[in-house]
Amino acid sequence: MMKHWINLITVITVMSTGCSAQKNMLTENINAAVVQQPIEDSVLQKLQSENDLVIAYAVEKFAWIKSIDYRILAHNNGEWKGYVYHRNLMANNAGSPTTLTPATVDKAAGDALLNYLTENKAWTIKGDSENGFCADENKNCNINDAASARLWLITKTNALNPSYYAPEFFENCCPEKQRGLFVSITKKIADIVADNGTTE
Repeated sequence: MMKHWINLITVITVMSTGCSAQKNMLTENINAAVVQQPIEDSVLQKLQSENDLVIAYAVEKFAWIKSIDYRILAHNNGEWKGYVYHRNLMANNAGSPTTLTPATVDKAAGDALLNYLTENKAWTIKGDSENGFCADENKNCNINDAASARLWLITKTNALNPSYYAPEFFENCCPEKQRGLFVSITKKIADIVADNGTTE
């Protein structure tokens, strides 16, 4: 019986150490990135100051209803917290109010995401290029007034935030490796941080 307890403690210790190593590797690579993105949103600034690592997926709408909807994961001292954050960008506060709602996060799912980000070197994602949304210029991929999506990777001292315009649409129309990785990561974040309702 004692042997089983020792084995269980060893497995938990290895898992904990593995997660810590993954977080350290991700953090080091974000901090070492040449590009540094300023964080202008006060909520993200506060989360940056309170946590070791913040991972967020944002859907940015600027066509008709101007807003940004975030799914946020914050990691500190081995624990995960989640938030659903809706930011109203409309003039005179027209539209739905800005809200920040805590969300339950499964620790195993958060740790698995951390592992996925590290294994796939998420810090290398560049976002849309100036050459357009499709590398194959012969593709007839057109969409108007769609939302953009942004991935935030934030440490205490640096932040990366690659973005893609209508990433799911263009990934279906003209697949590209980094955009495909971006879409898979943002889907994982959305699955982990569940939204209790829809916002406009």
